[in-house]
Amino acid sequence: MQERKQMPPSVSIILVVKNELASLQKSIPIIEQQTYDGAIEYVCVDSGSTDGTVEFMRERGVEVHCIPPASFHHGRTRNRAASLAKHEILVYLSGDAIPTDHAWLRRLVEPFQDAAVGAAYGRQLAPDTIGPLRRYAMAYEYPTEPQVRELAAGMKPHLGLFRMSNANSAIRSGVWERFRFNETVVTSEDVGMCRDILMHGMKVVYVPEAAVYHCHEKSLWYEFQKAFDSGISLRRLGILGNPAYGSEFGYGWRRVRNDWAHFAGQKAYSCAVISLVVSGVKWAGVQIGKRGDSLPRWLTGRISAGIEKMTEEQSGLSGND
Repeated sequence: MQERKQMPPSVSIILVVKNELASLQKSIPIIEQQTYDGAIEYVCVDSGSTDGTVEFMRERGVEVHCIPPASFHHGRTRNRAASLAKHEILVYLSGDAIPTDHAWLRRLVEPFQDAAVGAAYGRQLAPDTIGPLRRYAMAYEYPTEPQVRELAAGMKPHLGLFRMSNANSAIRSGVWERFRFNETVVTSEDVGMCRDILMHGMKVVYVPEAAVYHCHEKSLWYEFQKAFDSGISLRRLGILGNPAYGSEFGYGWRRVRNDWAHFAGQKAYSCAVISLVVSGVKWAGVQIGKRGDSLPRWLTGRISAGIEKMTEEQSGLSGND
């Protein structure tokens, strides 16, 4: 008797969007043509689009769940979207991320054939319009080599081990139900999820073949703001300042040396110098962010790129964590 082919798991593609019409007009047709045999549903949460995003998705037959702009929060909104999903694998895709081909979904979900895999995430590529510093930063953060991460016996966890991005990722629904995204952090909720998965003996897989175009240029001020938000969030997650984990200094220093060596090796000395400046700004942002919960709220509100969107109760700024 011929063995019956096993169907791939059912997938809920989660889109958290606001004014992403131009990107969705490119990404949705590619998603609709994916070479994936399993069941697919869309879960779309919109936080105040005014550019026709909601109408475009509804024209494609997708129910759009609208929330007030002020209620958006990286962790809470993604938890809400996941609670609306019905399928086995939750695929998170940023509204402005565009899959590179029609095999993106199949490749992203393939690692879940291993029952020990709790999450997977794919590569993010910089479009041609992005400058050399951001382009190299993306290539460093999302290399061409696949990775299977798990904590071996006696292995000391470190920040680099916990890297994951919700811009292009997949999580078992049961794993999400067990851990959920942290709602007290400003950002880095995906890092917290990755940490929880690994610390409980499961695997996280990086799949470079499951690639999307997704990258933005960042001003120096925005780099500082995002670093501040990362610092305050990673502290609340218990990652920064935790002696059980490796020091973030070593992680950051390796990045500084790598960036300098790359640009200096190409004789792009202006880029090398600018990379040092950016690294210094980000280091300062993280260090201040680590102490952010002890700073006056008015000050953190001015520095942060995201705290001003959170209520006092949600941000935890009325006291120390």
